[in-house]
Amino acid sequence: MSLWQRHRRTLAVIMLVAFPLLMMSSRAGAGVGDSPSFPSRLGLSAMGWAQTGFAAPLLAVSGWFDSLFSDQDDVDLEQAKAEISRLREEKSRLIGVLQENERLRKLVGFKARRPELELVPGRVIARDTTPYFRVLTLKVSTTVALAPRMPVISADGVVGQVHRVFADFVEVILVSDPRHRVDAITQRTRAQAVVEGLGHERDYLAKLAYLSERDEVREGDLVVTSGMGGVFPPELVLGTVASVEKSERGLFQEATITPAVDASRLDEVFIVVGAK
Repeated sequence: MSLWQRHRRTLAVIMLVAFPLLMMSSRAGAGVGDSPSFPSRLGLSAMGWAQTGFAAPLLAVSGWFDSLFSDQDDVDLEQAKAEISRLREEKSRLIGVLQENERLRKLVGFKARRPELELVPGRVIARDTTPYFRVLTLKVSTTVALAPRMPVISADGVVGQVHRVFADFVEVILVSDPRHRVDAITQRTRAQAVVEGLGHERDYLAKLAYLSERDEVREGDLVVTSGMGGVFPPELVLGTVASVEKSERGLFQEATITPAVDASRLDEVFIVVGAK
């Protein structure tokens, strides 16, 4: 084994200590423009050689570390993005579950309040986009025979009536459809009228027709089914009076009502197939 190999660690330490001392001695007392002494020239040469020899490996190591940490930062960033995406998806799914649970609780609560009604559940699968006719399509699964004119309701009130039945699908005309008519009363004064759909292009409004001019009706009054005619059970909520106007003929007044059920947001409904 050579002398260098046996004592390389010791020599390396001596060099690391000696170089700074040589540099300090080379600069001590030297003025601007003074010629360096022999020890100074020796130290500067040695230091230059050391810096040149060590510069490339140090730069290489530094570059490797930079690359390593840069790659790690990229990996961490991608992982963070993936985690954020997963959490957003999980939040969206959780919100959907909570909303569905709330709807089901309302439906169960309604069935508990009206135990005399025989109900068949249906799920909304389509909404007709015809400007004047308001129609929903339901998917049902039942052995009970369904027929036109059967009431369709939700936990919030009356949705409409069965229009057509084909296989496991049911078409429903809404309260706002001009073909829909149902006997009604105002809950506050028991004023009798008929709810008819207005068929507006941009809303789901209906009206109280054949409302006597003597009847007291005002905005905010609740309108419910009267039970007359034998189609709709009594006291199902139809909507709320939005405005009242006198008829030009003076015999009747008309009131616009906002349906209790927002048909644009419906998911589940009930078809009333009978009453106990």
